[in-house]
Amino acid sequence: MLGKAFGAALIITGLPTNAHAQSADRLLVTLAAGEEASHYGVSYRAAVATRAVLVQSSELITAAVIEGTLVQGDVAAQAGQALVTPIDAGRTRRYGFDAARLAASLPPHWTQTEAPLAALAQVQRRREFWGLIEPVGINAAAPVAPEAEAFRRAYLGNDTILSLRRAAGGNRATLASLTVQRFAEAVAAGDAATIADLIDPMPFSEANGDPAIWLPARAAFAARLASDGALARALAVPVAASTDNPQSFELGGAFRVGLVMRDRAMFVAEVEPIQ
Repeated sequence: MLGKAFGAALIITGLPTNAHAQSADRLLVTLAAGEEASHYGVSYRAAVATRAVLVQSSELITAAVIEGTLVQGDVAAQAGQALVTPIDAGRTRRYGFDAARLAASLPPHWTQTEAPLAALAQVQRRREFWGLIEPVGINAAAPVAPEAEAFRRAYLGNDTILSLRRAAGGNRATLASLTVQRFAEAVAAGDAATIADLIDPMPFSEANGDPAIWLPARAAFAARLASDGALARALAVPVAASTDNPQSFELGGAFRVGLVMRDRAMFVAEVEPIQ
């Protein structure tokens, strides 16, 4: 991060130890003047022709503008500035960003980012030399320790969980209700991929912490749930919330679904018949 007269400038680098996260946690977005787009659950508008790098972490959605002007709500960012939006709740804020560090972390085939980021980095070096900005080591792409961030992204980084967190806006009760409803819809549709996203990752990751092993194991378990005809039939009756446990729900009076909170997201921890 760089601070002082020109505001805080975030480090926005990925996790080189996690190839999956590197490919899935960032987008290069180009918008024409007046064009709108939604990415990672956040809506943006380009005031002029704009190019930005969007990065998703376990806590934040960051849009680093390298050319033009990007607007989110009532906050605008120009080249060299970033719009940072908390996933769960809180308003979007504007910061500067370390252009050289961002450039070094981008895929080599993103050649259209090289010239504008090099120009921004040159300006920042001059400002830092004159004491107008100073480095501060905060990484918007990895707000926790890199190892922990890589682990969390394996279960927080999918579109299902991200969209639920964005829709709930930090309200735990709303998140629980939305999560079990999404689970019910996925079971009714036989959507094994969404079911897998919603299943508690801990029983699988505790057996083996390598995502290449535990993610397929969770997907296989989800496929069995997706083919469970009794569970699907129970969804003919609306989901009912428990009166004594806000994270417990009944499906058709035949099954109970229990949820668990993991890093501000809700996951399905139990699906069992009601005796």
